[in-house]
Amino acid sequence: METIRVDICYRPLRIGWAIKAGDIGAFRQAVRLSYTMWGGRFNPIIVVDHEEEARRLVDLFRVDILLPIGDSESAKEFPKRFPHLINPLFTDAIFIGGAHERKKAQVLDVHNALVHLRDTTKWKAIRDARVQIFRWQPDDPLADVFLVQFGAYPDPAEIGIDYRDMLMQAADAKEFMLDRSGPIPGEVLNRPSIAFLSRHGLERHHSVHLGWDTPGFFVGDVTNVDDLVSHWNLRASNISLCFVDPNYLDRYVNVIPEWETAMREVVMKRDEWKQHVAAWSRRENIDEALKVFGDLKLMGCPVSTESWNGRNVRPPMMHFGQISTLGVIGRGSGKPKVSFPLNEKPFSGDIWFHMQHLVASVSFIGGLYGDEHHTLVPPYIPELNEFYARTMHFEYNKLRIESARVGLIIDAADVDTFLYALPVAELFEQIFGMAGFASKLSAGGLIARQLIAQMGGLQGTRAFKIPGVRRLLKTHGPTAPFTKKSALDLIASRDPNNPDAKFEDHQYLYGEFHPFKTKLEPATVFSYLVEKGLFRIGAKLTCPSCRMASWTALDVLKQRVVCEMCGGEYDSTRQLVKSEWHYRRSGVLGTEKNAQGAVPVVLTLQQLDTNLGGGLREVMYSPSLDLEPKSGANVPRCEVDFIWVIARSFPRKSVVILGECKDQGMLKFKEFAQSVENLRRVANALPRKRFKTFVLLAKLCPFTPEEIEIARTLNEEYRYRAILLTSRELEPYHIFDRTKQEFDIEGYGGTPEDLAQATANIYFKKGQTLPGPTNLEVE
Repeated sequence: METIRVDICYRPLRIGWAIKAGDIGAFRQAVRLSYTMWGGRFNPIIVVDHEEEARRLVDLFRVDILLPIGDSESAKEFPKRFPHLINPLFTDAIFIGGAHERKKAQVLDVHNALVHLRDTTKWKAIRDARVQIFRWQPDDPLADVFLVQFGAYPDPAEIGIDYRDMLMQAADAKEFMLDRSGPIPGEVLNRPSIAFLSRHGLERHHSVHLGWDTPGFFVGDVTNVDDLVSHWNLRASNISLCFVDPNYLDRYVNVIPEWETAMREVVMKRDEWKQHVAAWSRRENIDEALKVFGDLKLMGCPVSTESWNGRNVRPPMMHFGQISTLGVIGRGSGKPKVSFPLNEKPFSGDIWFHMQHLVASVSFIGGLYGDEHHTLVPPYIPELNEFYARTMHFEYNKLRIESARVGLIIDAADVDTFLYALPVAELFEQIFGMAGFASKLSAGGLIARQLIAQMGGLQGTRAFKIPGVRRLLKTHGPTAPFTKKSALDLIASRDPNNPDAKFEDHQYLYGEFHPFKTKLEPATVFSYLVEKGLFRIGAKLTCPSCRMASWTALDVLKQRVVCEMCGGEYDSTRQLVKSEWHYRRSGVLGTEKNAQGAVPVVLTLQQLDTNLGGGLREVMYSPSLDLEPKSGANVPRCEVDFIWVIARSFPRKSVVILGECKDQGMLKFKEFAQSVENLRRVANALPRKRFKTFVLLAKLCPFTPEEIEIARTLNEEYRYRAILLTSRELEPYHIFDRTKQEFDIEGYGGTPEDLAQATANIYFKKGQTLPGPTNLEVE
């Protein structure tokens, strides 16, 4: 049975608290509830009235579940805007249990942390550091700052669990009263607290690239709920900040130098250009915030809605550490199925905690190699969470797509789980469904898919790079027999449309053709094509009765044969002794002369696989699809020759390349222009929030000036998305091997952005003389 390496990161559920603007009571409740949770420190608070910022926060924090707090109807309605965040808990309540039962938390809580840590050396060090439970007068102006900085738990009568008493007993914690009449002691920053326990043992995962994360101070107004929320959310983004209100600067005389020194020590471990301590603020003039700190050298970091646009602050995935285990690949429901244990848990898996939910974030290394029809790393499209869950798992509400990973919602006592591989065809149906299309493989797509399978995958189609192979397929129709000599002559001959191209250009085209470090010969190529079933061996015989010639396959050839023309039986011995073998197209290419353009499509896909695929990049593709508009959708009915998808790590968008491929020969201008317009509308219909789209136009001959002008319109002022490829780019192993000899091109064509930029440099420069003859028939 096949196995696969499974990397598991256990992480807390990330809850987004929905509150109404200005609701200080809801803010305080969200903070206290968060501190009951192991990892709750990283739960964002979302002010639903700030619509643009609220939407961005849900996306940026990659929230697993939204829960409203307070009596506001707008907060209660807010989760309905995100139907893909289906509640995986039994109810919206975090704590459940009957009137006469001991209450239990539905998410991983600090009780679990205390049980797990009590026998570890880490816990001994925490106890020795003297855990403090801070208290303050309710009317202290800085009460809400202390709540965020040091933490507090909800009233036990409200939730049914006394977390404060648990911590007091487990850590032998001491109370510390903060005096409202004097400065805050600097030493309080060095004591483990409730806030410390909520984030203990969690670290940043590399799957989300770093954004702004400079530690330091947050300058704000303690009476402004928006300031308090921004401060909390920045800390929830794993940025260490101390809230400073300029109106109470005398309270911070000890804290500011102590915190600044501690943050300097933190940033000294970073790269030189990141060794800054910052002052963050929502104030319009960031210089005013910097003046609060006098001569301290701080970097100003303004906070606004744009801070949460994905290019600035980037909340990481916080996890308890990564472990590797061995998964077993089987089959289930017609799909590969990976089953694996949930071992080495960095939390307590005692049956008492069976109702506590968390996430097993998984990624796979190895396995499914060569299976181009399934994937274990779907693109990051959270709107498809339910589809992913129903297709890849069992429970429709227990899966969250992540950045280059899949998150399975488990309970703490689970011992194993599983995932089905996702069928790529079903994924594409969902992607185009988001754009208003119903999609299915076209007749040409079925031929291209079968041709790829017949050749053993995309890399098995490298033989189509050789112009002589393509001429061989076009020269002899499905029923026309030919000799080996004529086949070899065609394969080895120069391309009349491109005299500079020759067979020797491909003599090191390795694969199944020939051993490494040996030169490729035409006979080797032809043998490979026959072996793959593109041609069948047979004999060309003449019937002595009707005098007509016919071809008989080797599999059915006998010394006495029946004429296909007249039905008469005759002895073919003498003809067989004197004759040579004749070959004829077979399989999927034996249906019609041009096989509906499958060869240029397959050739383009193979080149994309070589240059854009491979390594750890997750790519998926489909040959030709028929797109049918859904009811009410303002999109065109059309065919796309192929779709190529690259799954990228958040916050980068997944790439979608829509392709149109043509062979050599005359092309009507209106048909080309209509194809480009259809692809433009399809690309525009795909949600820009999730996809970065490109349109690839491929031809096995040069583009005409008229075609280039049409293709130019696909680009926008600040976005290149047109990619033009000809045989010059499709025939070499590396896409720009020949092109670099003619044009000054940067990059190696390893990304869609490289290809679009190179296309602009080659074809779209102002005042440039465009290459290629005019071969259009203008109607």
